[in-house]
Amino acid sequence: MNDRTALRTKVLQFFVERGEPLRMHDVAIAFGVSAESEEYELLRETVLDLVEEGILIRTRRRRFALAGTEDVFYRGRFVVEPDGAAYVETGNPTLPRIAVRRRHAATALHGDIVEVRLLPTSAGKRPRGEVVRIIERSAAPIAGTLEAVGSFFFVVPDEEVYPFDFLVAPDRLHGAQVGDKVLARLIQWTAPQHNPEVEIVEVIGRAGAVHSEFESVYREFQLPRSFPPVAVAVAQAMVKSPLTVGDRRDYRTWEVITIDPPDAKDFDDALSLHQLPNGNVLLGVHIADVSAYVLPDTPLDREALERGTSVYLVDGVVPMLPNLLSTDVCSLVPGKDRLTYSVLMEFSPSGERVSYQITESIICSTRRFTYEEVDAILEQGDGEHYALLAALDRLAQQLRRRRFEEGGIDFSTFELRFELGEDLQPKRAYLKGSTRATRLVEECMLAANRCVTEHVKALSHRWRIRGGLPFLYRVHDEPDREKLQMAVAFVRSLGVEIPHHRTTLTAREINRILAQVADRPEAAVVNMVLLRSMAKAHYSADNIGHYGLGFTDYTHFTSPIRRYPDIVVHRLLKEYSCGKPSPERIAHLRDLLDPVADHCSERERHAVEAERSSQKVAQVLLARNYEGAEFNGTITGVTEYGIFVMCDDIYAEGLCPVRWLPRDRYVFDEERYALVGRYTGTEFQLGSRVRVCIDQVHIGRRQIDFRYVGPATVV
Repeated sequence: MNDRTALRTKVLQFFVERGEPLRMHDVAIAFGVSAESEEYELLRETVLDLVEEGILIRTRRRRFALAGTEDVFYRGRFVVEPDGAAYVETGNPTLPRIAVRRRHAATALHGDIVEVRLLPTSAGKRPRGEVVRIIERSAAPIAGTLEAVGSFFFVVPDEEVYPFDFLVAPDRLHGAQVGDKVLARLIQWTAPQHNPEVEIVEVIGRAGAVHSEFESVYREFQLPRSFPPVAVAVAQAMVKSPLTVGDRRDYRTWEVITIDPPDAKDFDDALSLHQLPNGNVLLGVHIADVSAYVLPDTPLDREALERGTSVYLVDGVVPMLPNLLSTDVCSLVPGKDRLTYSVLMEFSPSGERVSYQITESIICSTRRFTYEEVDAILEQGDGEHYALLAALDRLAQQLRRRRFEEGGIDFSTFELRFELGEDLQPKRAYLKGSTRATRLVEECMLAANRCVTEHVKALSHRWRIRGGLPFLYRVHDEPDREKLQMAVAFVRSLGVEIPHHRTTLTAREINRILAQVADRPEAAVVNMVLLRSMAKAHYSADNIGHYGLGFTDYTHFTSPIRRYPDIVVHRLLKEYSCGKPSPERIAHLRDLLDPVADHCSERERHAVEAERSSQKVAQVLLARNYEGAEFNGTITGVTEYGIFVMCDDIYAEGLCPVRWLPRDRYVFDEERYALVGRYTGTEFQLGSRVRVCIDQVHIGRRQIDFRYVGPATVV
């Protein structure tokens, strides 16, 4: 048997053992082969030969799989949502998400890597599966409160993604006392009918203490409090280099401004606008050139990649980059020369982009604005830099109109914020919605992100690159068909006009519905239901477009201080500005970008989960001060066991169990998102207004229990 035949046999055996679609990058790692070596090319040719023979098939996203097995078993991450819904996230675009009911989850825990087998489903229904094997347990610790029942000890988990308590043997308490906030590690879980067993690995403090509760989020999600000294040393060495203009375009005399939240410290985007003699305007989007300081494959770069993103918690920020870079040298603070990467876009009076230029540059920000300051100036029609702000606002409104006309969806979203006291105790909660200032910045950033992606697409055509130049896209798939069908049925039940032959909706049709209900009481709930039917955006080396924005080509370019994908995009743009890459370089980049996209998407999900947990901590800490108080509220979720309500004023969300609703036998109407009393006909529907009393606040469990009082009162 010659070497090539032996390699072919080993590759085939590898695919048989793994039993799932694999990237070429995965195969190379398993065989210990570098992507730039001769051995890699031989390995790649062997895989392609097996494809030609029909033994392997090439799936989407440049994956390879054993023919005939790719549709049976899938590998992925087991995810549990706070409402109990569970699924396996496969990363396979043909079947990205497989729903798993609790009885089919075996001993899978949130975050585990599992193998799932597809179960038969009716036509048009979302795919469902059964967990058949736990491949790798999640390394994340379990945060919770130690409690006892008789001689048995349990960790009651903070997160709702764990629908059961964890058993702790007395010899595994390691000094923890009942009532402590702890971190636990899974030891074993052998059968679904038994409790998982854990051991205590750390005592954070007393449950219910403000510091302990916030600290538990950092520990639970393993969020680092500092940077490795070697990464800091690299950052320090980079900033000591003198700032040189070189071949950069010098825009330091331009009127350039930043617009950010009042508490922001990392300013990574700035704006300029010039009126041109031909009646057009030149919009400048100037982005901090982080890639000039974070060089590839350095300890600093590896740490930034590992983090993937900054994490914004209620009580602080876990930055992606050391403060030396994120809030100082890279931040576009006013009056300081800063290296930037600029996208200059020429727009006609109707908002059509007619030309553009992407260039490395240097700027000196003229003024730092907050959103509130810009809103006030635009409202008053006077103030510092009013002419620039007014011109930017006019352009942003034109871009926004065109985006919605082209298929972007006009969802209304709000961000929950908290004001903390010196002791970190939440003092109040409030919602932040979009304003003229936030929309101004948003449209300018969207335009720049779209422009650089279309630029790479144009280069691919010019250089005739089959499959396009390697690039990192921000993609958003079409909605889950079943979820959207349920949303359509619900919206129709509210009396909203939707043609009866329509079971799904295009983006333009969704916009028409949102416009139709904009001035009606149902507007918020229609927005909520349609938004929940949407897929989640993520990063990908394959471009499937961005459904929500209505863009065929889109990426993230404008926030490199807080997002690693933006740094990657900067590097690729700089490389392509030097000319057409070699075929070997293109192949290397393609294999490199797939794992980067997957990792950054996973880190983004991890950050979202941590941020959500931090908000939940703040909600229960604030609600603790109002036990026994009554509030009007809105039903934000409906299940067979009760209704979820977000109460006004303090924006605390919790569960009102069926037992505290008016006496009746309630039936869960899944299509109408409602609990319906069988005898009285009383309905509790998503979006309905109710009045509730805060019955109990369970700090350790991050849970608020409501009692139903009656219909919402008129204020």
